[in-house]
Amino acid sequence: MSDSITESNSFERNANAVILDHKYFLVRLIYKGRSHNLYLGNYVNLIGSVALNKDDPNTYYLVEMKSQEQYNSFVCDERIVKKMHDLQLIPKTIQSGIYKYKNMEYRYNIKERCGPSLKLCFQHQNRKFSDQVFATIAIEAISVLEKMHQASIVHCYLKPKKFVTLYRGVQLLLTDLKFAQKYKLRQILNQNTKNKFQYALALNKYSSLNLHLGIKPCPRDDLESLAYILINFYIGGRLFKTKQKKTKSDKIKEVELQKMNLIIEKAFPSLPKEIIQFYYNVKLSNLDQYKVINYDELKSYFYKMMQKNNNTTNLKSYPWNQELIDPQKQSSLSSLSSVVEDDENESDDSLIEEQSILSVIEQLKQITKTKKLLSELDN
Repeated sequence: MSDSITESNSFERNANAVILDHKYFLVRLIYKGRSHNLYLGNYVNLIGSVALNKDDPNTYYLVEMKSQEQYNSFVCDERIVKKMHDLQLIPKTIQSGIYKYKNMEYRYNIKERCGPSLKLCFQHQNRKFSDQVFATIAIEAISVLEKMHQASIVHCYLKPKKFVTLYRGVQLLLTDLKFAQKYKLRQILNQNTKNKFQYALALNKYSSLNLHLGIKPCPRDDLESLAYILINFYIGGRLFKTKQKKTKSDKIKEVELQKMNLIIEKAFPSLPKEIIQFYYNVKLSNLDQYKVINYDELKSYFYKMMQKNNNTTNLKSYPWNQELIDPQKQSSLSSLSSVVEDDENESDDSLIEEQSILSVIEQLKQITKTKKLLSELDN
C-alpha cells in the first residue's frame, strides 16, 4: 500500500479532529468516492452543543475534500463553476482552501448544505412520484437547464443524482460540472467530423444519442437526458436495463442500441401523452440543433399534466421536505440527507443502482415500519 493511500485512510479515521481555517470542524464522513470525499461540517464553537444532536440542516455544512491526486484527476473549468455559482444554479460555496495533513495537501470547499438528490428522493418515495410531484420536478429541471443554457453552458453529464433538492421550496440545483462545456453555435456549425470516443467518459444511460455518436454537445443534449430521466421516473426505474455481468463499455453500447430503436409509446404504453410530447419535441428538434429552444412550451406539457389531474395549485414543497425540517422526524433524516450523490465510485456509473443507497432505503423503510407499529401500540 502506498504512503499516499495510507495517509488518506488515516485522515478519514481522524476526520473529526480536523479544524479548517480555525472555524469549521468535520463531524463525520458521509460519502467516499474517486473524485472526492464529503463530510458534514459545523462551526467550532458548536462542538458539544445541543445543535449537534438534532441534526438541524441549518447548522451543518457540506465539506468537499480532495487530495491533490483527486484534484488533478477531476478538474472542472473554474470559469464555468464561477458562472454557475453566480447564477445560483449550484450549491453555494462559503469558503475554500488547502488543509495540510502530515505529508499530504487536501483542497476543501465548504458549501451550504442542500437536500438529497432526485435519485435518493425517488428511492425514498418507493420509486414512484405522484403526478403533481413528477410534473413539478420536470418544470423545475427545465427551468434550471434553461438558465444554464442561457449562459451558453451545457452540463453533458445529467442523471438523477446530479439534481439536488433544497430543504425548503421546490427549486433544484445542479452538481458535478467536470464535463460541463461552454456552448458556441459557431463551433457547432464548423464541426464536420465526429469523434465517438471524445465523450466516452461522460457517457451513461441518460446521455443523448448524439453524445454516444461523438457529436459536440449542445443544449438539446441536456434536454434529451432530462427526457430519459423523466421517463425512467414515471415507469419506476425500468428504462434501459442491461445485463449485470457485462462491462461498462458493453453496457454503454447496449444502451446506445436501445436508444436508437426506442419508440417510447410502444415500449411504455402507460406513459401520458404529455411526456411523449416532451420527448418527441426534444428528440425531433435534435435534427436541427441550431433552432431556438422554446422552454416555455416544454414546461407547458407538465403544467397540463398537473391540470389534467385537478392539481390547480402549484406545489410549495416536496413531500420529503417536512422530514428534513421537522425535529420529530429527524431520526430518518440522518439516513436520507447524509447520502449526497455527487459521486464517481459506482463501477459502471449509474447503470447499476448504488448498493449503499439501497441499504439506506431499507433502513428508512424499517424506521417507518417501526414508527407505525409504535404508534399503533400507543393507540
